[in-house]
Amino acid sequence: MKHIFVKIFAFVILLIGKLVRQAKPSYKFREIRSILIKRTDRIGDAVVSLPLILELAKKYNVTVLTSKYNDSFLNKFVPTLSYINDPLGFSDSIKEIIRNTVFPVAVTEKHPPKYDLFLDLNGVRDLDSFLKMRKNNLCRYYAGFNMGIWNLFLDYAYPGYVGLFAKKHIVSAYARIIKDSLGFDAEIPDYLDLSDKMVKPEDFNEEGFILVNIAGVNKFRGPSPDKYAEIINRLSFAGKIVVMDELGRPNIEEFKRYVKRDNIAYLNRDYSLWELLFIASKSILYIGADSGITHLLQVSANAFIFFGTGIPWVWKPYSKNTYVKKEISGMVFEETKNSQGLVKKIVYKPVWCRPCFDMGCRRKRCLEFDFPAVVREIENMDVFF
Repeated sequence: MKHIFVKIFAFVILLIGKLVRQAKPSYKFREIRSILIKRTDRIGDAVVSLPLILELAKKYNVTVLTSKYNDSFLNKFVPTLSYINDPLGFSDSIKEIIRNTVFPVAVTEKHPPKYDLFLDLNGVRDLDSFLKMRKNNLCRYYAGFNMGIWNLFLDYAYPGYVGLFAKKHIVSAYARIIKDSLGFDAEIPDYLDLSDKMVKPEDFNEEGFILVNIAGVNKFRGPSPDKYAEIINRLSFAGKIVVMDELGRPNIEEFKRYVKRDNIAYLNRDYSLWELLFIASKSILYIGADSGITHLLQVSANAFIFFGTGIPWVWKPYSKNTYVKKEISGMVFEETKNSQGLVKKIVYKPVWCRPCFDMGCRRKRCLEFDFPAVVREIENMDVFF
C-alpha cells in the first residue's frame, strides 16, 4: 500500500504546481544563447534524452549537469558539469525556499550568471541541485517540468511531469517543453548512430545471435532468471544465444539451473558501455527488461522489452512510426519499426498499481506473463528472416 500514498502525495504536488506555475516564459527567446541542462540521474535517462540534447547543441552552447552515474556517458557528446549529490534535506530545502523568496540573489557585474537558461529535465525528483544552482546564481533563467510549489522559482513551468501520470511518450514531452521554453519545434530523431563510439571487445567475435539480459528482477522491472531460462528453452531459434547479467552477475547461477539447451555463451566479465553497445549491434535481437542498460543497447538493435514497474507508453523505445497494439492472455504487446527499420516490441500487463517506484509488492502482478505466448510473439517478430 505504500506506493498508493506516494502516488497521492505526488498528485497533490503536481496539482499545487499547476496552480502556481509560470505558464509562459518571463524571458525573450532571443536572450537564450547558453543552456545548462539538468540530467542528474542515471544512464537510462541520459540515453533517452541524448537526441534532445544533441538537437539543442545545434542551436545553443549546451552544457549538461550530470551525476556520477551518467557523466562518463554524456561527456562523450557534449561538455558536462559533474554534480555530486549532497542532499539538503527537507528542512534545509524549506529554508532555501524562504531565503530565495525574501533575499533573491542579485545579478551584478561581480556575480553574473554563467548560463542564460537552466533547463531542468529532472523536476522535483532532484530538488537539491536545482536549489544549489539558484543559490550560486549559475543561470539567469530557469525552466523545467512541474516541481510543485517550487514552480514559483521557475521562469517557465511545464504543466505535467515526464514520468508521473504521463499519457504520452517522454520524447513528446521533451519536444513540448522545448517548444514552450525556447520557441521552436525540435525535430528529435528516433535513431542515433553511435557506431563511432562503439568498442569491439577483443574476446568477443560472435555475430547473428540473440542477446538476452537477465537483469532487472530485483528492481521489479522484468522476469526472474528461471523465466528467462524458460523463454530460451522454448525458442525455436537454432543459433547461438548470448546471456548477460547486471554487474557482479548475481542471477547467472540461478539461470543456469533452469536452462536446458546448449549453444549458450555468457558474458563473464564487466564490459564497458561501449563494448556492450558493440555486442548488441551484432545481435539479431536483444531481449531484456526496462532499465538503463536496455535503453542503451536497444539503440542499435532489434529489441523485445518487458515492462514491470515502468510506464510503457512513456518509456518504450521512441519511434516516429505508430506502434501496433494487441492483447493476448491479459498481456499487451506493442510493436513498431523505427526510421532505420529496427523492430521494437514491448510487453506489459495492464495493472492498476503501476508505477510502484521500485518498491515492489508481495504479488508482482505486473510480471505475471504467459511465457509460452511471449515466446510466440518473439518468434513472430520480423528479425529472423
